[in-house]
Amino acid sequence: METERIQNAARDDNKTLNYKMKIMLDIGQTLMENGADCARIVREMGRAAAHLRIPAKQIQSHITYTTIMLCVSDGERSFTQFRKSVRHGVNLAVIAAVSKLTWRSLRGNTSMNPIERAIARIRERPLCYPDWMIALGAAVGSGGSCKLFGGSWLEALVTTVAALAGFIAHRLSTRNAFNPYACAMITGFVATLCAWVIPHTLGLETMWYALVACTIFLMPGFPSVNAASDMLNRFITSGMTRAMDTMLIIGGMTFGIAFAILIAGVHNISDVHIRPSDTYLNQAIAAALAAGGFSVMFNTPKKLLAVVAVEGIVTMLIRNVVMIEFGMSQAIGSFIAAAVVGIAALKIIHIVHTPNTLLIIPPVIPLVPCVLLYRLLFAILHIQTISVEELLEALRFGVDGITIILAIVVGVSIPNIFIQKRMELRQQREINAIIAAREAQE
Repeated sequence: METERIQNAARDDNKTLNYKMKIMLDIGQTLMENGADCARIVREMGRAAAHLRIPAKQIQSHITYTTIMLCVSDGERSFTQFRKSVRHGVNLAVIAAVSKLTWRSLRGNTSMNPIERAIARIRERPLCYPDWMIALGAAVGSGGSCKLFGGSWLEALVTTVAALAGFIAHRLSTRNAFNPYACAMITGFVATLCAWVIPHTLGLETMWYALVACTIFLMPGFPSVNAASDMLNRFITSGMTRAMDTMLIIGGMTFGIAFAILIAGVHNISDVHIRPSDTYLNQAIAAALAAGGFSVMFNTPKKLLAVVAVEGIVTMLIRNVVMIEFGMSQAIGSFIAAAVVGIAALKIIHIVHTPNTLLIIPPVIPLVPCVLLYRLLFAILHIQTISVEELLEALRFGVDGITIILAIVVGVSIPNIFIQKRMELRQQREINAIIAAREAQE
């Protein structure tokens, strides 16, 4: 199989056809385990199938969050394989590499063995950044978010240190094979407790913005956006599973935060707000730090860091202009900012030659309104002592926070809702032309 040309699946013996299916499942598993949504997985597997000369009408696939099932039937033979996704994380460099591999294989008529070896190399490739830089990226991203929420640069520094401690705790928990939700709980506890201890050790007052921003690196931004994307693309089972996984991560993190604030004896955070009140220059710097830091944590290729940082600046400035200059709500401002980034990414991807996922998620993570959700959490923890008015106000904050998150998710999903189908049709025409030219040469 090393040098022979790929022929139509109808001419393949059983072993060869099963081998082609294995390659497709290798691609699907690699994408699922590194943060791709189901639409991208189906698209990349379909591109591989076109290259491997398996007609689309002979393929049936079923994708869930933990399992990918593939069936190929030509009327005379029927083969079914499935693959379990044993871990889930976010590695944007891997998603980009797989996308380039499928296009390169199709255009270059690459034989099967080199494709299989390339996938194995992609799965085993080292991260773009050393561990210390990834930890620092998560910490700096959280610190930048603190400044965006309205904190001072000193609070941002404290947030950075606390988030760094939380990230280290998360890595240690993960390496000891703890349950992922327990890892989230431990991380939330360590980061929040550090955000409270550091200022008190220095003789300073409680830094509220540090308390609410130190765990933002743990917020499951990618799973939540992928959950919405899957459901919008009618991958309901996978979308619901991702949503439940997101809720469990947030639940574990919330329990850790709650335990930390109970130990610290934190009382009132009613004065904490997240409406931007700083200068546009400070907001731009903080947005670049947040977007760039989270991009490092998500293993974005180095050549894209500057692009993502600029996108982060544009995203935050659009949101702030809509809120401050036009007097609109934070939900509308966040929606417009996320939508602009999502649509602009469709043009940028043709310049930098990378999947749009790498350009739309990191810049919008700092938009997540952790302060509002924290207020709701605080009210629930003190429901025995707060008044009815305070409880209703906290519920309003929670509803606002959830509304903003939904606005962000829908905003970045606009390309998938309105434009993606047209792009897929254009790509399919290119694929058909490549296959037709290949058949004409045989």
